[in-house]
Amino acid sequence: MDKAKIFPIIFLVIILALFGVAFKFYSDNNALTAEKKKLVTEVGDLGRERDALRDKTSKLERESQSYEEKIQAVSAQLDSITKERDEWKKKSDDMSRDRDALVEKLKEKQKVETVQVVQPAMQQSMPTTPASEEYWADFVKMKAALEIKVEDLNKQLAEAKMKLAEFDKNNKELTIKIDEVTKERDRVEKDMQIKERTMNIMSRDLVSEREARKIAMEELAKLRNENMGYKRELVMLNKEKVTLQGNMKDVVEKRDTLEHKISGVENVMKGKSLELEELQKELRTTIKGDAGVTTRETTSVELPPIVVKSGSGAKGLRGEVLAVNPEERFIVVNLGEASGVGPGNQLKVLRKNKEIGSVEIIETRKDISAADIKNVVPGIDIQEGDIVVTQ
Repeated sequence: MDKAKIFPIIFLVIILALFGVAFKFYSDNNALTAEKKKLVTEVGDLGRERDALRDKTSKLERESQSYEEKIQAVSAQLDSITKERDEWKKKSDDMSRDRDALVEKLKEKQKVETVQVVQPAMQQSMPTTPASEEYWADFVKMKAALEIKVEDLNKQLAEAKMKLAEFDKNNKELTIKIDEVTKERDRVEKDMQIKERTMNIMSRDLVSEREARKIAMEELAKLRNENMGYKRELVMLNKEKVTLQGNMKDVVEKRDTLEHKISGVENVMKGKSLELEELQKELRTTIKGDAGVTTRETTSVELPPIVVKSGSGAKGLRGEVLAVNPEERFIVVNLGEASGVGPGNQLKVLRKNKEIGSVEIIETRKDISAADIKNVVPGIDIQEGDIVVTQ
């Protein structure tokens, strides 16, 4: 393939590779930016959810503390009412015992009065004495005082019964309230348990989300490092691109120079080809002419032998076989009059520094010469590119 076509192809491949790397970097950068925005949004959502969970937790703690204070107040009130009820019950029991004692005393008094009423009936014939009158007066007073005391005790007992009924009523109300408070406490405890489980679940979810966020941040850090690596690679590629552009410029200049040289060499080669063709024509003409003259005149004219004087060219000149004519048994070499060779010079033919034959210059031009093949190693033919050395 022509070198003039190879360099633009290489340059185009390099440019396409750079564009591919730049596009990959651009797409990776866009993906990283989108992932970063997504992570920032998720972090904001997690922060808001965490604040909401904290607010709910604080609210639940306040409600739990309020319910505990209410339960403590109701328990204290219940203890106070229970103590007061016990005190009133004790007082009621004491009053009942006093009443029973008074009732027993009244019964005894009634028995005594009955006996005393029977005795006066039996003693109607007996005269009344001042002592018996005083006794009966004291008895009547005592009876009246006892009746008054019994009435007071009955009143106190009735009041105590009323208070006891009120206390029973209050006790029932308090028992109902205690049941309600107990139910409310159980409900609050259940709510607290449910909320605690919810908080535990949400805490685990939050921990999981934090771990996921940590992993995402690590991935983001890795991607950032890769992004920095890609940026450095892009900078290096840009530098290499600039270097390659400079090299391409130098190569293009060298290519232009080589094209000019090649065009000059082609012109020279064309000239030499023309000279070589002319030389071959002349050789053929000469050889054919000599053969005809010899054939026609051998019977009548005897020519003196042709003596070709060897040239006095310098020894040790090296050249190269440019063309071979095996039919006419002559070759063309790149040594000519400018190199100092002339007709009659003997040349050795070498291949890989080994002599394979010898030739003799028979015609010269400025830069090329024609040489007659004298001898060749059996089984070997002289070829283009073989080396010739003057003897």
